[in-house]
Formats: sequence, C-alpha cells, structure tokens
Amino acid sequence: MFTPFILWGISLLVILPVSMFNIEISEAWNLILTPVAFFAIGVILWFFPYTILAIGLWIWSKNRSTAELRNMALTSPLLFFILLSLEAALVNLPAESIMEFTKNLLEQSLLLGVVSLVFGYLCVGIALGIFKMLQAKELIAKEAPLLTGN
Repeated sequence: MFTPFILWGISLLVILPVSMFNIEISEAWNLILTPVAFFAIGVILWFFPYTILAIGLWIWSKNRSTAELRNMALTSPLLFFILLSLEAALVNLPAESIMEFTKNLLEQSLLLGVVSLVFGYLCVGIALGIFKMLQAKELIAKEAPLLTGN
C-alpha cells in the first residue's frame, strides 16, 4: 500500500540533486532518469486518487485472508485507473462542448490507463515480492488454510 509513496521518495532523492545542481548526465542515464522524473512530478496527478484508494483498501483489509489481500492487490491497479479517470473527468468539466469533453477524456483516460496499469502492477509486483521474501525468511508467518466443517 505504501510502495508508491516510498518509490516517490526515492525518485525525489534521485531527481532533486540532478536538477538542483545541474549535473550533466549521459544520454543513457537521461533515458533511465526520464521516467523517474515523470513519476516524481506526476505525484500532482496521482497523489489524491492513490491516497483515497490506499485508505479505502486499508479499511477494507481488516480481518481479510492473505488470499483476499493478494487478489485485491492484483485488482487495485484497475481501481486506481478508475479513480484517475474520475479525476480526469473532473478536470475536463469546464469544457466548451460535450465533444471536446469526450475527446479530452478519452485521450487522457488512454494515457492514464497505460501509465496507471504499468505503474500499478510494478508496485504490486514489488510489494508481493517483498512479502514472499519475508515469508521465505520466516519473518511473516504463512497463513494456514481454513478448515471447513462438514
């Protein structure tokens, strides 16, 4: 749940020194750091929708099984896309016509959809990887299967 915020902090720690001190970087590093910079600046777009999603998932997650939490984690990038699309719709509301509103919303939803799904599943993958690693090191107990009575 906190993975995007942690990645945002790391991206700031990488981008701020480069931008503040006008550090010259090679083309290869520029190619690598460009998505990091877009993510760091993109917090303007994703902070509120993701925070709403994270709070909602946190409230929902109480007394849930590991399997339910994993399934919700795999669904959360789609929910994040829906929240970003709602944000895009609100931003486009003062459009001059319904055609302009629809065109802008479709273009932005396509862009936001690709970015939110790629970024969302990257974060979910990182979080699930850390979870599996902690389970393998026995720092997190494996959940016992539920017994059903007949």
